[in-house]
Amino acid sequence: MPTITLSDATFAKIQAYAEPLVDSSDSVIARVFDHYSSQNKSDPNDKLHAAASPKIWVLPVGTSELMHTSLRDVILGERALPDMNWNSLTRHMHTLAKKNLGSFEALRRATKANIRDGRVEVNGYRFIPEAGVSVQGTDAIKSCESSFMLARAMNMPLSVTFEWRQKEDAAHPGETGLIQWQPPSR
Repeated sequence: MPTITLSDATFAKIQAYAEPLVDSSDSVIARVFDHYSSQNKSDPNDKLHAAASPKIWVLPVGTSELMHTSLRDVILGERALPDMNWNSLTRHMHTLAKKNLGSFEALRRATKANIRDGRVEVNGYRFIPEAGVSVQGTDAIKSCESSFMLARAMNMPLSVTFEWRQKEDAAHPGETGLIQWQPPSR
């Protein structure tokens, strides 16, 4: 059996997808390849296709590489959130967190977003009636950070797939990125 060496970062990614006491590193890697193959519907021996396949950049929470990105898929828990952009994700997460955490103060402590109790509609704030709070619009980096902070505070898995626009300042123009967080296994 071949032996491979993995970086600590790669091993941490494997652990994030592993079911404790069930999966081995080998079973997680096999599952990833099975998923990749099912999505690409191609012959793995076709080197031309493999070279042309787009890379999915798996980035850590808190990355600064989100300039010029647009959301493609958002999954919170087991539920897909359709038609999201970074600011609508921020508003959705704050609404849900206010309900789950119970108070404005608990919400304020759980986020880095600029929020105000009640209706404020100046300086980029947008009132969210369902939560009774106003959240200031922001860039993708801060929106992502706040959304993942709130997911952690609520202990809910969050997965965000996005695409970099074809812009010179984009980190990976035209490519796809993925950021996800899972609660630690018990």
